[in-house]
Amino acid sequence: MLGYSVRRILLFIPVLIGVATVTFFLLHVLPGDPVLSMVGERYDEATIQKLRAEMRLDDPLLVRYGHYLYDLARLDLGRSYITGVPVWESIRKRFPYTFQLAVAAMAIAVVIGIGAGVLAASRWRTPLDYLTMGGTVVGISMPVFWLGVLLIYVFSLKLNWLPASGHGNGNLAFLVLPAFTLAQASAAYVARITRSSMLDEVKEVYVKAARAKGVPEYRVLLRHALRNALLPIITVVGADFGSYLSGAVLTESIFAWPGLGRFTLDAILKRDLPAIQGSVLFMAVLFLSVNLLVDLLYARVDPRVRVDGRAEA
Repeated sequence: MLGYSVRRILLFIPVLIGVATVTFFLLHVLPGDPVLSMVGERYDEATIQKLRAEMRLDDPLLVRYGHYLYDLARLDLGRSYITGVPVWESIRKRFPYTFQLAVAAMAIAVVIGIGAGVLAASRWRTPLDYLTMGGTVVGISMPVFWLGVLLIYVFSLKLNWLPASGHGNGNLAFLVLPAFTLAQASAAYVARITRSSMLDEVKEVYVKAARAKGVPEYRVLLRHALRNALLPIITVVGADFGSYLSGAVLTESIFAWPGLGRFTLDAILKRDLPAIQGSVLFMAVLFLSVNLLVDLLYARVDPRVRVDGRAEA
């Protein structure tokens, strides 16, 4: 397993170089001048030329690309055009907020999703099953921005139970609405995957044998069937968690959550190229790392699966 992990981590390098290259050239061929975004409407030509020279924007594109790769090799993400603060410092300050939101949202999605999926599978083709699956369709289809605004209107403006936005210096009440908003689509999808996997597992011989031995139904479902149905669930949870860690732009913007997604959106709006490039590269590292952890977790959950991609007989 250690050798497999090392090989996967080494493969990160060409992938990250590809991500950095695509991001760099896309940002530099798009219309718009980051210097004009910095100085605003009142400026003089001398100031523009001075700033462009300081930021190497007058250099040929390939020369700028070479400087960018050289800085990356030294683990230097550069400085923000707008604030002058090192990009890594801004990411380091913003990421804990995104991590807190991602963990809370994924915990909600897993508890609700697996619970609803197991309940629907145990009541297969009953009104409860149809109602649960109908609810998952609504959850998957509902836009995040609409649900966020709806929750703010109901629980903040009408009922005055929860704060509408902000972080609140760690007050967990500020986390509830954004976490539920971010979790709704994942919870619905996890519920559908759990139900489908559970229905496949309850048809297996070992489940029928456990029932024949008089094992209580809840133990058959939770201890036997659910454990073997976890692999596809882990895949969905891992992919969604990786995307959460990469910054939930809409959710963080709606609730004014000071996370990585909102930081990246602000950088895009202001044409802050180093901040955009650094954020995208950091998100890629997070997503690759989560995928690696998911692969390693496969072997832990199901001993039949080996980390080298082969299944044991």
